[in-house]
Amino acid sequence: MNEGIAKTIPLLTEPFVRMGIYKTQEEALKQLVLQHIELQIEEARREIAHFQRKYGTDFEKWTESLVGRATVEEEDDWMKWESARDMLESWEKVRAEIKRCNV
Repeated sequence: MNEGIAKTIPLLTEPFVRMGIYKTQEEALKQLVLQHIELQIEEARREIAHFQRKYGTDFEKWTESLVGRATVEEEDDWMKWESARDMLESWEKVRAEIKRCNV
């Protein structure tokens, strides 16, 4: 592990242990990371829901309806919607991997 990281992690996690919020520094770090991941997942879900409301359908059906007729705005929205879906999938995979860690 990088020496800077090895010094920084205890500095950031020890206050949580001292205050009794978490039992160990490892638990504190894992839970803080999971909380951040949950925020990212919620943000991606909000963005996906925004586009579902805006276009009144799901991504796949909307994508089919755009073939050969998409406006610039629709193309921009398509890219943002696809990106939100990709990010949601990525964050969910990271969350699953972190949860499997025995810390």
